[in-house]
Amino acid sequence: MPKFDVITFGGATQDIMYCTSDAKLIKHGKNLEEFLAFKYGSKISSEDVSLTFGGGGMNTAVSFSLMGLKTSSIIGLGDDWFASSIVKELKKNNINTNNLQIFTGVHSGFSFIVNYGNYHEHVLFTHRGANSFLGIMPQDLRGIDAKWFYIASLSGKDSLVEKNIKTILTYAKKKKIKIAWNPGVLQLEKGSKYFKKYLKQIEFFNINFEEARALCGSDSKKVNEIEILLETIYSWGPKIVSITCGHKGAYVYDGKEVTHEKILKVKSINTTGAGDAFGSSFVSGLILNYDIKKSLRLAMIRSCTVITKVGAQVGLLNGNQLKKFKI
Repeated sequence: MPKFDVITFGGATQDIMYCTSDAKLIKHGKNLEEFLAFKYGSKISSEDVSLTFGGGGMNTAVSFSLMGLKTSSIIGLGDDWFASSIVKELKKNNINTNNLQIFTGVHSGFSFIVNYGNYHEHVLFTHRGANSFLGIMPQDLRGIDAKWFYIASLSGKDSLVEKNIKTILTYAKKKKIKIAWNPGVLQLEKGSKYFKKYLKQIEFFNINFEEARALCGSDSKKVNEIEILLETIYSWGPKIVSITCGHKGAYVYDGKEVTHEKILKVKSINTTGAGDAFGSSFVSGLILNYDIKKSLRLAMIRSCTVITKVGAQVGLLNGNQLKKFKI
């Protein structure tokens, strides 16, 4: 099997992006949480609807490939027309599809995303489908040669996800493959004790600010200072830690210094896929031998351009498109 620059693990979905102004943003409860509300029994109209693709495994694979990196993806698909559409899109983006897992009698992943508001924030309704059946056995990785593994959000039963992570990390250690990890909600809910088992083997660990606060809070460190959050998570073992902070940009810590990058001033259409674009772009920079500052700049540019388009992959820039930016 040919050597890959990177192999991604995670989900793939067919997405319907539904844009509407027929909603209200309501703040409710003690913490004034924001809820997107629709009048009961009403008929909601849309100014625009788009069929796009999503899922962390697919988003990051497309991102890596557009950077000119030899890419494959290990994701689970059903045997429906959604799967055919996803495979066609992967091949269109020059992504190796030999490692896909197809499950008969199962729907592929599907999401319905409602976009609303000044920043076009979204509410996402998702059906995990075949993504929840992804099972990575040692024999599935046998013979695979890659520089990096990128683990995006994994879904399914706890026991299956745990087995998948252990299999990936065991094989990577044996083959000296570097690992980037952007964990999903199911993993983050397990708290710091769970991550401390694995982070010593992780090259790049990427989460957002609220996730970092919750993770450190589970370790009895309830702090808001970004530097302390970075240093705390770094002390658990990863070589590079990144925390994204929305409109405040992103921060990276490698044990020596904290590097910050501001966001680009762009018109946001929707925020779907920004996190996947950020993490995969940073790792792309590392694979291309960029230093941390240059990799962070690349990650910020590509994650900001993603939110100017509808869909998690449409706004991803390739190498030629990036030439107009100073990186």
